[in-house]
Amino acid sequence: MEEKTTAANPVETQKKSTGRPANTLRTLELRYQPVFDIHLNMAIDFLVTLRINDRKMGVLLQDAFFPVAEKSNQICELNKWTVEEGCDAILRCARREADINRLIVPISKKYLSKPFCFKQLSKIVESKGVEPDKFCFNVTESIFAAEQAQVAETIKQLRDYGFLVSIDDFGVEYSSLTHLGMYDVDYIGIDASLLDGIMTEERVQNRLQGIIEFCKKIEAQTRIHGVDSEEKAALLRTLGADQMLGELYGKPMAERTIKI
Repeated sequence: MEEKTTAANPVETQKKSTGRPANTLRTLELRYQPVFDIHLNMAIDFLVTLRINDRKMGVLLQDAFFPVAEKSNQICELNKWTVEEGCDAILRCARREADINRLIVPISKKYLSKPFCFKQLSKIVESKGVEPDKFCFNVTESIFAAEQAQVAETIKQLRDYGFLVSIDDFGVEYSSLTHLGMYDVDYIGIDASLLDGIMTEERVQNRLQGIIEFCKKIEAQTRIHGVDSEEKAALLRTLGADQMLGELYGKPMAERTIKI
């Protein structure tokens, strides 16, 4: 049976704190997908995804429950728990000499819009004894539709403290290069859909190279999703990509299988 790193659903944890009985049939689990860094020629970062293991409903992926959690402050609890568990995973892996360079963890625009976001996250890494640059907070490009003032302030606080921040899924929703300059971030994640036809169509190659060059101008590195072949990886290298992930480098895995 596969070993799992689990913790109680934050909702259930809240129920326990109030003295009401908690449902123990549901647990949260983190999965880690290797991210290949072209400059270091290693898969040393990991994109973190959440899933819920429910005895009745089976496995629920984060795409299924994040939209529901976004409608309440529950998403903030999920983000906070992910960083806490991520710190513990980094420390556990270090003890078995499987050092993790960095975890790329999801963070919601709702959490970023909370004035207490930075204080909570900085307190977590300080209490765990983990350096902030071990985390890159990953927010989707829907951030461009968020309230900008507090989000921008939180991102600045996080980066000044030593955390990294990335905007992911570029090309899915607000597909305009002008949006990318709205926030100072470390990485721009490029959606796999922008790779359709890249091996055969020069127009697709030119479009992607233009995005990569624009990201460099705003001092952000690029993280390309959907890389599934050596040929595609080689082409992306020539176009100037910085990081890649996809089937070529591995699917999301359990913590115990991380080997570096």
